Amino acid sequence: MELTISRSRRHWWVFVIRGIVFILLGIYMIAEPAGSFAALGFLFGLIIFLVGVSELLRVSRERTVGDREWHLMLGIIDIILGVVFMAHVTASMAILRIILGLWFLFKGISLFTFSRHGFTSWWLMAGAILVFVFGLLVLFNPTFGDMTIILWAAIAFIITGIFNTWLGFSLK
Repeated sequence: MELTISRSRRHWWVFVIRGIVFILLGIYMIAEPAGSFAALGFLFGLIIFLVGVSELLRVSRERTVGDREWHLMLGIIDIILGVVFMAHVTASMAILRIILGLWFLFKGISLFTFSRHGFTSWWLMAGAILVFVFGLLVLFNPTFGDMTIILWAAIAFIITGIFNTWLGFSLK
């Protein structure tokens, strides 16, 4: 699979907006951990939903073959997970660790695909690896408490936001 970066360059601002939203959400979660825990299911669902919509918008505007199918699948998964989290907040808290871990694994893989295709920056690769490793930690370490998940999710949101913003400005 080959990613055509030339068309992504026109939509650099999508990465910047997505990055800023991730950074702001991460800062809020660190500043208000108790309130964040109560609202995490809905907020996480809303962010995932919006990321899915932006991914589908980007895919719909890019008519090249490349990694379009991968990003289409990620967009659809993000929208479905976002709707589930927003509709079933109490149930989402019970499965948050599993969904959160899987979601960050997919986002780490997504960032890594950009690092392999034209953006060989070690910063982008490091960010992809950090997000991926975070996903593994969340999935396979059930002793993470609710507050720890909030703290690490906030850090992962900030890291994801920084690298999405960096990618957007690099595309510009």
